[in-house]
Amino acid sequence: MTTSPTLARRRLCALLISSGLLALSGPVLADQEGTLNLYLNAGQYWFDEQRLDGTPYSGFELDDSSGGGIGFGYNLTDRWAIEGVYDYFSVNVEDTGEDVGVQNYHLDLMYQFGGQFCYNYLWQPYVVVGAGELRVDEDSFDYPDNWHQRQTMVNFGAGIKYQLASRWQVRGDLRGFQGVEEGGVDGFLSFAIGYQWQDEVTPRDWDGDGVYSNVDQCPQTPPGIDVDLRGCPIDSDGDGVPDYIDQCPMTPMGMAVNEDGCQREAYDPGDFSK
Repeated sequence: MTTSPTLARRRLCALLISSGLLALSGPVLADQEGTLNLYLNAGQYWFDEQRLDGTPYSGFELDDSSGGGIGFGYNLTDRWAIEGVYDYFSVNVEDTGEDVGVQNYHLDLMYQFGGQFCYNYLWQPYVVVGAGELRVDEDSFDYPDNWHQRQTMVNFGAGIKYQLASRWQVRGDLRGFQGVEEGGVDGFLSFAIGYQWQDEVTPRDWDGDGVYSNVDQCPQTPPGIDVDLRGCPIDSDGDGVPDYIDQCPMTPMGMAVNEDGCQREAYDPGDFSK
């Protein structure tokens, strides 16, 4: 493993720039314990063909529709969160020319995966399950009273969040909604932007190296190891082998080394023992 002087300078510049940006942006809340989340979402909803069974429109289908809503969440821990969501759609009943209002409200339990994703801690995948109701409202149908068809729905899905700034997030979410009384599985693909706040920001440092975990690029550093601003073990001679396992700590710049940080032996094609 070798590191050229030019590459080393580039890495140093990138490190200084990123450190400055982090300092200017303030503390990153990410999804810490006690964080509150408020977001607006919009997307495309696909209704199951039997969704109107049991209603005055039984036998008809709801056209797929775009819509959106609002969500509010609370982080129980940095992994687990609960969210309440309300979505609204104005939907055409196929082959009738009638429109109905569809409301979908549910309470969800979310598990957020920690660690590095796509080589970047700003990305955070998650999985989610929940339950609620889907309500179909119709005002113009020839019935003496307006009817409100409610259906119990359970949902399941997955998504990914991206931290835009210290308190702003965007997310993409793909969800399935299973009707309990009527219909099969609906689908909803949505995108959202959210704002986070917390009374007191208390970043975590899981490996105890002095660098907060939300910006630590080496989150599992062994205890007692000296680290740089990125949270990674120090490599004084720049040979790619951290000091704490480097058996040859003063290797000259540019020298090829083995896994112990020592100079590699010259390759001899006639030596079959290597």
